Amino acid sequence: MIFLIDIGNSRTKYVQIANQNTLNEQFSAVTQVSNDEFSSHYFTKFFSEAKQVVIANVGNALLTDNLASWCEKNTVSFTQVHSEQQKNTLISAYQEPTTLGIDRWLALMGAIDLYPNNTTLIIDAGTATTVDLLASNGQHHGGWILAGVKALFDSILHHSTLVSAKSTAAANLAFGQNTTDNVNNACWAATLGLVEQAIDQAQQFAAIDHLIFTGGNGQTLMQLLLTSDERGDNAYKKRHYQVQYIEKLIFFGLKNYC
Repeated sequence: MIFLIDIGNSRTKYVQIANQNTLNEQFSAVTQVSNDEFSSHYFTKFFSEAKQVVIANVGNALLTDNLASWCEKNTVSFTQVHSEQQKNTLISAYQEPTTLGIDRWLALMGAIDLYPNNTTLIIDAGTATTVDLLASNGQHHGGWILAGVKALFDSILHHSTLVSAKSTAAANLAFGQNTTDNVNNACWAATLGLVEQAIDQAQQFAAIDHLIFTGGNGQTLMQLLLTSDERGDNAYKKRHYQVQYIEKLIFFGLKNYC
């Protein structure tokens, strides 16, 4: 059994593949676990069938060390993935490739794995909202990083002593009639504005074939864009590219390192 693992800032996500001969089969469902629970005890309980572990880690070195140690003791192949200048046909835009976030690198790897020879714009909406443009020849053209929706909300409250608002789960673009709605809706509107500007910027390079959303807020953000299109608020619905949400995008990237 192969385990593909994405260690985030507070939670870890992983999927399973039966073996290297079936890398193109459907992954298992994504499992999420708190980083506090992701320990040797957890590995022993849930990774007993592992033959290979491939991980990406945004910064929690202790978890990586613990997992590497467990794998060594249990004769499990262990690989930690890092951003590179080039992997297969994917070429990084960064002058210092190792400084590109591993989650972004793997999202690019996933996109090129799913849609080779296509121009793809990737929106990863999580703790941060990131944008990356991938050309049809595999060249990464860079992107943007913005604070995620929750981080935007928290920043306003932190820096504005007279603003009192509660975070809400509902995503809405309407003008609010109270401070809570004003702040929440503005955070979604700002993030959607980033997406719309990214589409314009990307199409200066080439026509987009795919617009991929991923990350915890990705599906909600995609729906806001599509709803805006349906109302005729902008011209994006007239552009011919596929818009989709891919929860497991990063794992399609990770499988290339098996």
